[in-house]
Amino acid sequence: MAETPSSPLDRRKFFGSASAAAAGAALSLSAASYANVAGSAERVRVAFLGCGGRAQAHIDLLNRFARDGKGVATVGVCDVWDGLEDEYDHEFGGRVSRRRYAQGLFPSAKKCGLDPADKARVTKDYRRVLDRKDVDAVCIVTPDHWHGKMTVDALTAGKDVYVEKPMTRTAEEATAVLDAWKRTGRVVTVGVQSMADPVWVRAFDHIRTGKIGHVAHAQTGFFRNDARGQWRFYRLTPSMTPRTIDWDLFLGHGFELNGQKVGPTPAEQPFDRAAFAQWRCYWPFSGGVFSDLLSHNVTHMLAAMGVRFPARVTAGGGVYLEYDGRDVPDVGGVLADYEEGCQLVVTASTITGYPVEEVIRGRLGAIKFVKGGFQVFRDDPTRGAAFPPRLERPPEPAEVVAAEPPRNDTEALWENFLDCVRAKRQGTFSPPDLGAAAVVTAAMAVQSYRSGSALFWDREKRLVAAADATWAERWEKRSRARGGANQVFGWSGGDAGSVLHPPAHQKLAGPWLGGKDPAG
Repeated sequence: MAETPSSPLDRRKFFGSASAAAAGAALSLSAASYANVAGSAERVRVAFLGCGGRAQAHIDLLNRFARDGKGVATVGVCDVWDGLEDEYDHEFGGRVSRRRYAQGLFPSAKKCGLDPADKARVTKDYRRVLDRKDVDAVCIVTPDHWHGKMTVDALTAGKDVYVEKPMTRTAEEATAVLDAWKRTGRVVTVGVQSMADPVWVRAFDHIRTGKIGHVAHAQTGFFRNDARGQWRFYRLTPSMTPRTIDWDLFLGHGFELNGQKVGPTPAEQPFDRAAFAQWRCYWPFSGGVFSDLLSHNVTHMLAAMGVRFPARVTAGGGVYLEYDGRDVPDVGGVLADYEEGCQLVVTASTITGYPVEEVIRGRLGAIKFVKGGFQVFRDDPTRGAAFPPRLERPPEPAEVVAAEPPRNDTEALWENFLDCVRAKRQGTFSPPDLGAAAVVTAAMAVQSYRSGSALFWDREKRLVAAADATWAERWEKRSRARGGANQVFGWSGGDAGSVLHPPAHQKLAGPWLGGKDPAG
């Protein structure tokens, strides 16, 4: 997208609006340093809110950081389930393997070297953790419906926050997090691992300097295929009972954010092991494919394109094969349109594994993301359609831009977060204003899918509204205002990077008003 008054793209837009200095510092990183950020040795004391499977990876990583003297310590854990530590036989695809399982409150306390009897550090109530003065930061790894409330409460309590994606479940929660982030000045990073890859910075720089012209279209997707049913592979155990799980705290119906309850009541959602351990399958806790899978791709594509909140979203899909009691669809598609004059097509399925290419298309070329960088394909609008609809062989790129990914993207994201916490710098690799834009896209997609309606995002009021005819009408009016015999002919753009060279016969176009030929 060209840099114009209506759609300014600068380096701040990639890294978040908190600090231009932070943006400049981040962009000065080389590919190698991007993957291995060096921070000071000042110790950051971290507590975990949520101790499920993903949290175990974070705990293992921070334990290794502590052993390696990287200035971090785990000082508290919180989970609504007592937990389980055992070994079991895992059978899938005709093979049986022996696996070790350790999740929940007390196994996580043990892993962190904490005393399980210390109720101030090992607790089912996250508020006890936030009350502690010796907690500098929290890692929120709960089900999605808790992300917003815990993040706002943590920021208000003076903690820095690493929150897993999606940043929140709803658009309203996302704006609440943004407001708290700006009000408190604390550091927040959203756990979109792909944002640790420098390829999105490189692509953004390529686009903002006009090398592929006005960006009008982009596509991305996420595909999985598992005979067990997506997210049903999360283990259910007999030890998950109302005696070991605080079901009221899990649901969150006693808590509110912006006047909205965090979750359903027990009458609305009775105790169910599947709802607890496989919560991504159910609307009260998750957006399914729209939030859990596509939030990764939407986040980094928005960053690379240099846009944020969509203006109009519509979504489709359905539960076409995974008839196992789930709410969320196994095929979902999103069409997001932006005021800057571009469209993002996002598609996902959990019943087929073949992917779509990740591509950003501009007037003068396209960027295709590949392992270790991206390829650039030139396009020439003066020669008509350059690429056939069915390619006999892959086209040859005109340029290949290398961007070495980090050795471990979660590790790189954590190193950047800890470095920002020590420096009191809000401009992380995956900031909350970018996270909020991804959440709004996903939340609008969920609402569109469930209601069957297209939706608008009101930027001024920061609210989702029902779509109407005005979107198409505005673009048509814009075209008519610039169209016609003498208005469009010779117009050389300046708006959204558009450059038109109409044929000479276009002088003959235009309405005959009062019987007068517009061409004279």
